[in-house]
Amino acid sequence: MTQSDLGAVLRTVENPIRRKIIAKLSQEPNYQLQLSKELGLSQQLVAKHLVTMEDAGLVSTMLEDSPRGPQRKEYILRKSVSVTIDLAPSLFRARLFSFGNVPRLQEQDEGAQLMAQATEAFRHPDGASKLGPLAEFVGRVDRKLKQMEEERAVLLYLRNLALREAARASSSLGPADRRKVLKYLIKEQRDGIGDLSNSLGLHQAVVGQILEEIDREFAAGH
Repeated sequence: MTQSDLGAVLRTVENPIRRKIIAKLSQEPNYQLQLSKELGLSQQLVAKHLVTMEDAGLVSTMLEDSPRGPQRKEYILRKSVSVTIDLAPSLFRARLFSFGNVPRLQEQDEGAQLMAQATEAFRHPDGASKLGPLAEFVGRVDRKLKQMEEERAVLLYLRNLALREAARASSSLGPADRRKVLKYLIKEQRDGIGDLSNSLGLHQAVVGQILEEIDREFAAGH
């Protein structure tokens, strides 16, 4: 998904009232009047936020017959997305991806194995006998997601720790330009003198000379 999609989602969920509306709609489709009652907000305020969310493509509407009068709009969450933001002194990444469609999976992937387990659960006849396998499968997926989140937190901590140590170690290497290049190499892990010179605002010849000096120092140290 694009950066504009990411911006639209972030602008929508930054508002606490819209987050409450999303939480309600994530449970089931709902009506404007019912949302205002459940959230303890005026109908006009809820309507305003629903329009914003519809413009952003996060919700859609369908007309439902009302037993007491004219048709009414039912609001439904339209997108299934995940947003992750990593923020640290040496790191900023913001990503948005959709999981509303079937992903591409390799047969040996754990995701493919879970997909097979889901298919097995779906094969049970509709009714009470199907709910148990489905609940068990959802619990298994939730435990896996929790494990992945914990592993990701550890990896981000270790990355941040390594970058702080790299910055500390490079502080004793001499001229500022040499420290700048070394820090860039460790942080970005990108090759190419052209990329380095453009990103750091240094001439390619200067960058090339610094890299050769670093290579010689590393070779001598080993």
